[in-house]
Amino acid sequence: MKKLWQEGRLMTGINYWASDNAIRMWEDFHPEVIEEDFKKLAEAGVSTLRVFPLWSVFQPLTAAYSNQGIHELLLDGKPLPDTPAGRAGVSEEACARFQVFCDLAKKHGLRLMVGLITGHMSFRYFAPAPFQHCNPVTDPTLIKWELRFVKYFVRRFKDHPAIAAWDLGNELEGFASRPDSDVKDAGYVWMSAIADAVHAIDREHPVISGFGQGDQITGLFPCEEVGEALDLHTVHPYHVFQPKDGPLPTMRPILDGICRCRIAAGVSGLPTFIQEVGSIGYLLCSERTEAEYYRALLYAAWSHDCGGVMWWCAFDQGKQDYAPYDWNNIGSDYGFFRADGSAKPLVEENKSFHRFVGALPFESLPPRLTDCVCVISRTKGSDSRNMLRAAFALAKQANLDAEFVYYDQPLPESDLYLIPSVDQNHGISRHRLMDILERVKKGATLYISVGKANFRMIGELTGAAFAYRERGGSETVMLRDIALPLSSDFRYATEHTEGAEVLARGEDGRAVYLRHPYGKGYIYFSTVPVEKSLSERKTAFRTEEPDYAAWYRVFAEKLPSKRVLDTDSAVIRATEHVAKDDTRYAVLINYAEKGQECAITLQTGWEIAENYGGSLQGNILTLDACAATVLVLKKQ
Repeated sequence: MKKLWQEGRLMTGINYWASDNAIRMWEDFHPEVIEEDFKKLAEAGVSTLRVFPLWSVFQPLTAAYSNQGIHELLLDGKPLPDTPAGRAGVSEEACARFQVFCDLAKKHGLRLMVGLITGHMSFRYFAPAPFQHCNPVTDPTLIKWELRFVKYFVRRFKDHPAIAAWDLGNELEGFASRPDSDVKDAGYVWMSAIADAVHAIDREHPVISGFGQGDQITGLFPCEEVGEALDLHTVHPYHVFQPKDGPLPTMRPILDGICRCRIAAGVSGLPTFIQEVGSIGYLLCSERTEAEYYRALLYAAWSHDCGGVMWWCAFDQGKQDYAPYDWNNIGSDYGFFRADGSAKPLVEENKSFHRFVGALPFESLPPRLTDCVCVISRTKGSDSRNMLRAAFALAKQANLDAEFVYYDQPLPESDLYLIPSVDQNHGISRHRLMDILERVKKGATLYISVGKANFRMIGELTGAAFAYRERGGSETVMLRDIALPLSSDFRYATEHTEGAEVLARGEDGRAVYLRHPYGKGYIYFSTVPVEKSLSERKTAFRTEEPDYAAWYRVFAEKLPSKRVLDTDSAVIRATEHVAKDDTRYAVLINYAEKGQECAITLQTGWEIAENYGGSLQGNILTLDACAATVLVLKKQ
């Protein structure tokens, strides 16, 4: 099967609708406009386009009705032609236009990721006319026609050299709000049917989820089940839907897509990339800060094995005066290019990234070192996503890189396991907890923090006893000599702590963070859900914040370090990549909206051999806003 990107490289792509008429491009087809668009995109360093044969145009079925309902499906008001296209309800004219489109893409060296069931687009539904009221994931008659369309379309275009991949369709999990979406396992059956139909015809090109919420653990398309059916997975992280995250070019928004990628990849077992991302309008940012955000995102995705970043979208669409653009204020000014075709600062950032990577002394970046496994506890809602993003950022500030696994999946070997901010009483099963504890007995470290959940084996886990709990709230917790404003759902009154070391106390003196020896390892138990608290804190992970990462550094101190490099900055953080026993690459990124300075420390016997990017004076590194550098580290 062909790869969409090379390991250690980053694909940069774009979601494409024509610059002149957007969603109407297939009905009002202008190949000369498309060719000019393709020239601009190729010159901007874009390699891959995600494109959308609009479902209602490519399968333009209409219906003739009797008193009992649909009597006959028609094409152009006539019985379906006795041809392969006709029997699939597919427009030959639309396919001929798509052929021209593919030929133009090949001419300009662009690869196409094709969304097959493009029904949802910018919050409008584009099903064939007789099925506008139907759920495309659960309605069997509509699924029959989807399969007919997919089989015909894939068979017709699979051998075109511009085709890079097939995409199930745009954000089909959005149909969870339509009628009958709660049919148990409907999502699994639907995506398996579509993917199997593609795989039966085309084993060369991967099938991609196209999901926006690719890191969903539950719901219509659980992440774990996506891995059973598909080849590649996606996330669509948009800052506009995360109002608590703070300014766009800062750590939490930048790491949002990275964390979602790592969750989706860890739980699904599939390579996962950022298929849609964008600022979505200039009330949230300026063209300058949008470009700074994109700059940091590219370096972060590259260094965290995220595979690709695809901006939404190619051209501003605010001038369009029909639905969905007429309804949708966020469906307007978000392109790489303005509506007049002029380039935004995003374009130069894209080109600059590829120039930078192309000048490095290696062709591809080795995988990053990871230090811990974050075990996702069972959850009923989406709040866990925000908590997991906080855990990911806290770990990074403590010089730890995390991978993710769901609680019911086999656990990878690790020196450190995190179970953060458990909110459900059934959050982790006994057999999985016992599996982890056996590893702790052999020398691993386990960290647990609790939110609303009760938890088993408390005496064994903590070495302490708790007299009672009461409603919680906000307070300042003292971790050693560090004051940390935090909030919790409950406060737990400790009765005794003889078997544990107290690491932090609440304002009333009660123990809130405990370290307990367990076999050859340690268990760290927090009755304050630090990750959940920080997910609600609007200034979290900014430069002016208290040193919350100290909460994680206390258990990092006991771990055998894999790392060679660290910094004293909360916002200039590094990934490490092992090239050889005596050579590593460190990618350092400034996750802040202003230039920052940090001191670099190295393990004894290592030195910085080369610097590509920032200003380095001795061990002091200076990076501009959202900028990055690559250091080559050598063992002396």
